Amino acid sequence: MADVILDIDSVGDDILAVLYGALHKKINLLGITTVNGACGSIEQAVNVALNTVELTGRNIPVYAGADKMLAPKMAGVDGDPVNFDEELRWKFGERLDKFNETVKKPEREAEKTHAVDYLIQAFNERPGEIILVTTGPVTNIALAVQKDPSIAGKVKEAYILGGAFQISGNITPVTEYNIWADPEAAKIVLNSDMKITLVPLDVCENNRYADGMMTRDHLAEMKYEGKGAIVDYIADKFPIYIDIWREFFQLGGFPMDDVITLALAVDPELCEYTEKVFVDVELEGDIARGQTVAYFGKQIVRNPKKEHKNTRIARSIDGKKFMDLFVKTIIGQ
Repeated sequence: MADVILDIDSVGDDILAVLYGALHKKINLLGITTVNGACGSIEQAVNVALNTVELTGRNIPVYAGADKMLAPKMAGVDGDPVNFDEELRWKFGERLDKFNETVKKPEREAEKTHAVDYLIQAFNERPGEIILVTTGPVTNIALAVQKDPSIAGKVKEAYILGGAFQISGNITPVTEYNIWADPEAAKIVLNSDMKITLVPLDVCENNRYADGMMTRDHLAEMKYEGKGAIVDYIADKFPIYIDIWREFFQLGGFPMDDVITLALAVDPELCEYTEKVFVDVELEGDIARGQTVAYFGKQIVRNPKKEHKNTRIARSIDGKKFMDLFVKTIIGQ
């Protein structure tokens, strides 16, 4: 059993990650920390997390975290970078209302402790014992490291969803959303003493690994093999997500970025990885701000940080095995 803290920004596949973590027999979700990212507000992030936990019937504490990025800049962005309404309303009409919809106020409330303080407390109390998984901007993690730098070395391992290396980004041609949304935070975390596994778009939103994406066949399988509120919820909510990613990004299904990142915490053999390397983040430019740069090979311009090799990067995934694990976990097998 792996003790895990999950840091999310509470959009589509974050919801699936919470469900997967709550139901997985080898994962003990100690707590869920929330950050304002793609969901639009910290209130929405908290409410989605609380409602999702309630759906599972588990008693998992939820903590409200950062509502603002460290240095929010959206240079060169035309419109909402995570809302497809303007692009796809003509095609999907009212079905788009199910995408990132405002949720009802939950019956439970978030914990009184701020997410940043909870992270510091948890890793100080149990150094080297807790795995950290982040599936949104890493603002909470950066703030915690700034407040108490020692916790970086006390995280057993951090599985971070972010970056793009071999394929195009989903915000600019070289940037992925989570890093782009708060590159200052990502730079702090990647430059820290944390032991990191970075899960980039390369293995999540790449048609080479489309067998690791959720399709309508998976929804049908869950409905046929399983039953209950969670299966009904996924079958009702996620067809539009599948259709959006197929239409807009021309992917083979709905990419399971967040769930993959969490799954690796207990099944790391699902992916192959690079050797450990230093990964930095570009902070300048309209196009390159938020780009992840891995220090492989030989360069004339020397950077002493190149020897700070604390990050391995996932570079392939056994998608079918992963999706089989996901479906079986959801239906309780």
